[in-house]
Amino acid sequence: LYIRSKAVVSTQSTGKALESVPESDRSSNETLANLYEGVSLTHSQLHQVFKRHNLVKIDPMDEEFDPVYHEAMFQVPDPTKTPGTVMNVVQVGYVLHSRSIRPAKVGVVKEP
Repeated sequence: LYIRSKAVVSTQSTGKALESVPESDRSSNETLANLYEGVSLTHSQLHQVFKRHNLVKIDPMDEEFDPVYHEAMFQVPDPTKTPGTVMNVVQVGYVLHSRSIRPAKVGVVKEP
């Protein structure tokens, strides 16, 4: 479980790295574009290995809050959404063989 935990953190780090590089910077800098592509391929390969071993990422945006798979970080009143719905994903979670090994950290809609 410790190794899986470290692998999950690694994929989170590669995901954050990919999010931090704007398209405009990649198109104007070939070295940065190549680095981005390498990190992107590593990120994809990690997720393929996870999937092969039944380690699945959960990104519960707009789903009903489930305390087995989600950890509520905050609540926000929103009259346009159903109370108990996930309205923000702070950190994705992971499930291994239908068992939560890291719950998704989420913001949940509450009644106004």
